[in-house]
Amino acid sequence: MGLITGSGFYDLPDVVDRSVLEIETPYGPVALTTGRWGQVSVGFLPRHGSDHSVPPHAINYRANIWALHAAGATAILATAVSGGIHAKMTPGRFVIISDVLNFTSGRADTFFDGTDGTVTHTDVSYPYDPALRQILMTAATEEGIDVIDGGVYCTTNGPRFETPAEITMMGRLGGDLVGMTGYPEVVLANELGMPYASIGVISNTAAGLTSDKLSVDDVIAVVTTCGEPLYRLIGRAVALWASTV
Repeated sequence: MGLITGSGFYDLPDVVDRSVLEIETPYGPVALTTGRWGQVSVGFLPRHGSDHSVPPHAINYRANIWALHAAGATAILATAVSGGIHAKMTPGRFVIISDVLNFTSGRADTFFDGTDGTVTHTDVSYPYDPALRQILMTAATEEGIDVIDGGVYCTTNGPRFETPAEITMMGRLGGDLVGMTGYPEVVLANELGMPYASIGVISNTAAGLTSDKLSVDDVIAVVTTCGEPLYRLIGRAVALWASTV
């Protein structure tokens, strides 16, 4: 199982017997932490780096997904710290994301760029794997963790937060939560045939929906309170997934 975490989650304390693999990919090297979570072999990447030094628009998404695939991961669970657009998506809640809207630009977002002389079209009717999403829902029930089943994740370039007008637009287009890293990560996983699911961690109400200004410190403060239940949710999901493969 491949595990990718975002802002505020730079380590997975339940991963043991660790080693770091330097994996060379066509898109650059990746330092991948491998180990075990329970009885399951995992590969772990904090997408912003262990010290949050990589901004969202500069993440080497292709290298990360390629490295997990090369290391033998056959599915990916990710976290996505997000702002809540839909009224029910309030700070501290978890969302099992179901679809994505892309508002990024300038990102290298495909493995199939045509340089090899072929044209490849990937079906993304279900970008977030239904079976893996169901595993997360079952894990949440077994752990007694309240989650929202489904939500459309809007991806912006960052590193700035969104404007109130942008949030209004996204809401009218069907967006439920917003972040800066979900795309192209989810599509790249689909291109390599890797089931992918993501847990949206609502860290704040999106811009313009309250009178509050957005602060990174406030975001991290909320995220910190979510660590214990999030790790339980992921751990249970990893174990359930392993029992199905």
